Amino acid sequence: EALAQLNRATPRVGGGFEIVPFYLDPDAYVLLPLSPSQCAAAAPAPALDQLPVIVGLNANEVQPGRRLESPQVHAALELIQAFDRSSMQGVAEIKKIDISMPEVLLVKTAQGSEITFGLRDLDQQLRRWQAIFDAGLRVNKAIASLDLAVSNNIPASWVETNVLAEVSAKSPKPVRPRKKHV
Repeated sequence: EALAQLNRATPRVGGGFEIVPFYLDPDAYVLLPLSPSQCAAAAPAPALDQLPVIVGLNANEVQPGRRLESPQVHAALELIQAFDRSSMQGVAEIKKIDISMPEVLLVKTAQGSEITFGLRDLDQQLRRWQAIFDAGLRVNKAIASLDLAVSNNIPASWVETNVLAEVSAKSPKPVRPRKKHV
């Protein structure tokens, strides 16, 4: 099941390049999108274009059927899963995760915020994001940028909430079946 999207430029037969989407499962295996004829009609797949896009990865590493070994990729996938379990999932939407910088993930949200995460203790960083988000709501401010990779005196910049465009209601994500480990 796809958890995130990667885009890779591939050479076109007539010249030039085309962007080909690839997908990552929770274990960082690279998946090709299924054609509509391969999808089961009874189980509609989540809209793949709504998945967070991971950028900053070396395109040569992206090979269908292979597992990506980058710690940054694994941390990004862990962040997506932790985010889906967190209370922030109801108020923000992760659109892009940049893994090009060492030891941090730079997240861009649909609401226009840039949030920097460290690679460890993602659940704790998500709780801090929620607390800071809530504090901003109380004073009618929205987060422009936030650096959660710093543990003390977290750098943040704010914008007035009326400056931001109204966030359209997010379409609820389809419930993913939980895997049972036996």
